[in-house]
Amino acid sequence: MTLRIASIGTTPLSGDAARSLSDLPTAVLTAAARQVRDAAFGSRVTFSPKVFLPLTKLCADRCGYCTFATAPRHLPHAYLTAALFTLGEGPERRYPQARVWLDEHGFTSTVDYLVASAGRVLTETGLLPHANAGAISAEELARLRTVAPSQGMMIESLRPDLAAHRGAPDKTPERRLATLRAAGGLAIPFTTGILVGIGETEADRVEALLPIADAHREFGHV
Repeated sequence: MTLRIASIGTTPLSGDAARSLSDLPTAVLTAAARQVRDAAFGSRVTFSPKVFLPLTKLCADRCGYCTFATAPRHLPHAYLTAALFTLGEGPERRYPQARVWLDEHGFTSTVDYLVASAGRVLTETGLLPHANAGAISAEELARLRTVAPSQGMMIESLRPDLAAHRGAPDKTPERRLATLRAAGGLAIPFTTGILVGIGETEADRVEALLPIADAHREFGHV
């Protein structure tokens, strides 16, 4: 165990080596993680000042842990006017109210509206919008690339049978990984990570982190 702990952080771990860490007690593993963090960054703390405003709180997915998304009956409008941007994934696929709003305002999709809104922020304020639009296509990523210097999407978990994701067709492992890798292919600086405490095991967390590390080694974008 001592040798395994000592090797953490010196070189990239192989898949088998990373998986073996999940056999360690949580307290031992977190203590080792703190050592790696302190050796790499010391006591330095960085931050990025942001404002999060919900472009829409509608979402096509129904994740069991989500307290952000809601239904149209709880909102005065399906979308806000231009803002800095949190949103649900493809709400027009689930809610007619979202489809009607987009049609009335001349947009083909939520991502289309996000591109227009981010463009306004960039040109009118000089702020740099960060788009976190979920599991979207390479074409949509490329469109956002023109107005958003960075993008993101949480992998969350790659366990396919999580109860929390039963109502969330956008949370399949294949769909999340395709977006992560498409962003890498487009050289988009990308924020991602996993969620902890949604029904996954510690071994599941390792399995989700490995393809993130693999994608970053290939594209250098995470």
